[in-house]
Amino acid sequence: MDAILNRWFTTYEEARASLDAEGGYLLPYRRQFFVTTREGIRELGLDPDDPDWAGIGWDWVRPLDAMAWERLRERRAIAR
Repeated sequence: MDAILNRWFTTYEEARASLDAEGGYLLPYRRQFFVTTREGIRELGLDPDDPDWAGIGWDWVRPLDAMAWERLRERRAIAR
């Protein structure tokens, strides 16, 4: 993901505000949060058009639908 410009934040609230304002996909990294692009999701081995992203509200940290998150998590584990 070195070639992808992600938006980085120290708090979830800042990251969520950025997601709401500019779109993207919100993910955690250690004690930080970042919002990435479709290309970033592809780099992680996931499909940015997977309907489960809409199911979780494009928010990996506080997903709207736990089952949709679990399916994405499983796909990510396989992609590793």
